[in-house]
Amino acid sequence: MNYQPPKRRFECTGFVNPEDAYYVPFENVTNTNNDNMKTMVDKGRYFSIFAPRQSGKTTFFKRFSGELEENPDYIFILMSFENCGDFSRQNFYNYIQNKLYNQLLNRLESVRCKQFEAVKKNLLIHELKDSFTFYMLFDKLNRVIKQKKIVIFIDEFDGIPLHEIKNFLLTIRNLYQEYKDKAVKTLYSVGLVGIRNITQLTVDGISPFNIADHVKIPPFTLKNVMDLYHQYTCETNQPFSEDAVQLIHDQTQGQPWLVNHLATILTRKIKPETTDIITVDDVIKAIHLLLKDNNDHFRNLKSKVFQYKETFKKILNNPVIYNPDDDAQSWLYQYGLITEKDDYAVVTNPVYSKRFASIETENSDISDEKKTIFISYSHEDKQWLDIIESHLSVLKHENIDIWFDDQIQAGEQWSPAIIDAIQSAHLTICLISKSYPSSDFIRNTELPAIKAKQKEGMLVCPLLIKNCSWKVVQWLKNIQMFPNDAIPLKDMNEKEQENALIRFVDHISEFFETEYNA
Repeated sequence: MNYQPPKRRFECTGFVNPEDAYYVPFENVTNTNNDNMKTMVDKGRYFSIFAPRQSGKTTFFKRFSGELEENPDYIFILMSFENCGDFSRQNFYNYIQNKLYNQLLNRLESVRCKQFEAVKKNLLIHELKDSFTFYMLFDKLNRVIKQKKIVIFIDEFDGIPLHEIKNFLLTIRNLYQEYKDKAVKTLYSVGLVGIRNITQLTVDGISPFNIADHVKIPPFTLKNVMDLYHQYTCETNQPFSEDAVQLIHDQTQGQPWLVNHLATILTRKIKPETTDIITVDDVIKAIHLLLKDNNDHFRNLKSKVFQYKETFKKILNNPVIYNPDDDAQSWLYQYGLITEKDDYAVVTNPVYSKRFASIETENSDISDEKKTIFISYSHEDKQWLDIIESHLSVLKHENIDIWFDDQIQAGEQWSPAIIDAIQSAHLTICLISKSYPSSDFIRNTELPAIKAKQKEGMLVCPLLIKNCSWKVVQWLKNIQMFPNDAIPLKDMNEKEQENALIRFVDHISEFFETEYNA
């Protein structure tokens, strides 16, 4: 048979539309009780969903929403909190209102809900301003809509504003607790999607979402890969040998982006526009090209590898027991770089092992990516933070962000966003005074995370702002203190402070230039 141009493509950039790209459904998307997604929704469950970037989760949810829409009793709402992190409370709830109300009314109208006008009238006068008005919305809808089940999936949940994640999670929890024993309830099921396990979030020592099931999006099985490639063969008459498909699955372990990208290389560069069978030798050539490919997927993963370089090197070169409580392992796992196999932490697939094998000797090569400085400080020293932040602001022109927490009030024991910021930071500045080591939050929460990240190569720069007994703290004693003469900033006159801070900023700038080729 003659070669026929393909009607679709192997999607490597985002959502897979089956009309434009080859598509296979995931198998075994289940919770720990082996319930599939539809069963969990039918039971009114709330759940968190783990999936690294480029794993096909958005495609899965959109396809799943189509299945739910076959039942007129369901109202499926899909939102994404990507890029919402800087929103004010008002803007955040305005965003939710816009997404939620539009989808809700469109669905009620399409299923000819008898209470459509009553719901529309209520929504016109109910403005979402905060977590309380969000709660009251569903309290009202429970009294208005009959036999309608709202299912909300929130993608990129990690992007929720720092100041609102606590209230939002607790509100969802309260709605669940209040209506869990009632057969008729409007907010019927909720799925929160992110690269982290949301059930691990803690507020005041408890998890506000420990009511939830936890679901993991699996990689492609060998059968999935065979089915995906067979769709291409049916369109073009170009086959893949079974051994070739097996090798692709072995090398990628079913990672969706890799599976699709390798197919693109094979059909466009190795053997384009032909009916010649794609063989194992062709796959070997394609992997060689893939490993040299400069793409966003590899660049993003490489930046994460460099953040946890020491742990990744150990896992790459030696057997390492898998420990989900190890911060570095946890983050490498969440980014899809490592997985668990027979109680050991291993690199997720041979392609990643080969692509990042030289991580020990090469430079980071992420000069174009934004770097982050985390500032750790006691809230009693806020006035010094303002002075130092004003000096550091010049670094923002060099693609360097300054992250500090001016949202959480002193004494509030809630830390996920702070720990996330430390884990993402390339450098940490600690403002040292007698208030710093005496803070329970700093001592018990921030410092363990800072020390763990320091072992991965993050630079820690303690800055002495007020005189204190810092030399008795062994950890600080072993780090270069700034200013170099250990004279506190508070004991300097204005000109001396100015010069000391200029030298400090110069030191940080030199670090980024040397380490990251900034």
